[in-house]
Amino acid sequence: MNKRSNRQVKILGLILILAVVLISLVLFQSASPMRKAKKEGIKIAQSVADIQQVDEFYWFTREKTYFTVVGEDKNQVEKVVFLPQDGSEALVMEQKEGLTDKEAIQKVLDLKETSKIKKVSLGIYDNKPTWEIVAKSKDGGIVYYLIDFKNGDVIKKID
Repeated sequence: MNKRSNRQVKILGLILILAVVLISLVLFQSASPMRKAKKEGIKIAQSVADIQQVDEFYWFTREKTYFTVVGEDKNQVEKVVFLPQDGSEALVMEQKEGLTDKEAIQKVLDLKETSKIKKVSLGIYDNKPTWEIVAKSKDGGIVYYLIDFKNGDVIKKID
């Protein structure tokens, strides 16, 4: 290998390393709002509902944005804390008052319209605790199901 091609390989390697570092930084920064929201949401849930162990965190956006924390208090009671992004009052419920994420997913799968679940989130829609299940339809499209947290009814389906 001559000096010129050796130098070109080094420059190409350096460019490749810089590209990987730049892409990593962009990905890290894009996840930052989610990390910050999760950290703040957990802190508030600990304060308003005495959550000791966090099991799930959801970011829900429909009519308004909600951060929802699911976890256990010091008495091992599973609670759900709905935190409106606008800072208005949090809603605290016991998990046993409604469906778990697995039960909500099963409600959608039982409809036999989807081939794969892509995302699950929990928040407030139309003043009711609501599961949002995003699924891939059998024809390849995306379908949004809004499932009532308390009774499992399909509130809305968006193709």
